[in-house]
Amino acid sequence: MYIKLINPATHGKAAYSNSGSSAQTLNYLKQEAGRDGEEATFFGAKRDDLSAAEVGQNIDSNVKGLRAGEAKFYSLVISPSEAELTHIGNDEAKLKNYTRQVMAQYAANFKLKDGRELGSQDLVWGATLHQQRSYRGTDPEVSIGQAKMGEQRPGLQTHIHVIVSARDAQQRITLNPGGRRSRFDLMQWQAAAGRQFEKQFGYTAQAHEKLRPKQRDGSRDAGRAVRIGERVAALNLRVLKEERLDPQRVQQIAQGREYDKTFYRSLATVERRAQQGQPIDNAYHLLSTGREQPAPQHAASTMLHAVQQAVRSNTGREEKTEHLSEKRGRNSAELDIEM
Repeated sequence: MYIKLINPATHGKAAYSNSGSSAQTLNYLKQEAGRDGEEATFFGAKRDDLSAAEVGQNIDSNVKGLRAGEAKFYSLVISPSEAELTHIGNDEAKLKNYTRQVMAQYAANFKLKDGRELGSQDLVWGATLHQQRSYRGTDPEVSIGQAKMGEQRPGLQTHIHVIVSARDAQQRITLNPGGRRSRFDLMQWQAAAGRQFEKQFGYTAQAHEKLRPKQRDGSRDAGRAVRIGERVAALNLRVLKEERLDPQRVQQIAQGREYDKTFYRSLATVERRAQQGQPIDNAYHLLSTGREQPAPQHAASTMLHAVQQAVRSNTGREEKTEHLSEKRGRNSAELDIEM
């Protein structure tokens, strides 16, 4: 179960701006459903047949005591996993009832000064259920060509959008889920929502994970591939043409190593060398194995012998030389390892 509190500053100022009327957000949710071939319908704590206009009226009229510029409402997203949706048969009625339980927990999670606990009746909220998700231009899968913008994502994608007033129903208390943790513990509420699903529907996450073949997070890997490509492109600007790396080959190495720490540590080493103007001709070996490619033994011996001969033939001046077998200390200033 994934529960998100949307931050308008980072998740879309235009769509989720909450310092004024809720009409803009509600219109966006209606349009989003329409793009995916659905018709947006809304529900609340007691009704399944709310219209967007009714939800907007309820939210926008519940702002007494809030100053201009303050948040008037908050947007939440409840996203069950595909395994959880399969467990309940992707049943719309069950998801609505579950949402009501989650919002009751949302109310109870606020800590008031007098020790009083809020209930579902103290909230003003509305929600809509979307069955599909589409790829956006900013999604990693689109950036690397695995999907096209506007295409529907595969599998069960049902999720719930909730907008909830920033004031209680009596318009006496400001309810900010993104404020001080001592007032509202967001992580505690998110964890409670996951436990509620297990309790309400007899779902055991561990049991389902054991039955399913282990799969990597394709979306996360796609994002990693994009960032690795960007790092290789920046690196290639610093080196000679014949030393430039093939971004696709580097990404394949990263995928083969399952994006482990060794790969990122090696990539940081290659980047540092490029920045310092050092050759990076063994980069692929280093990225693949995490180890330097050893020079042929006879070549090293020949080089050592040549240096020794040069020292012996010196005119008698004693000079300190650095033994080839000694390695310089590693640069302790490592680049950040991205995971």
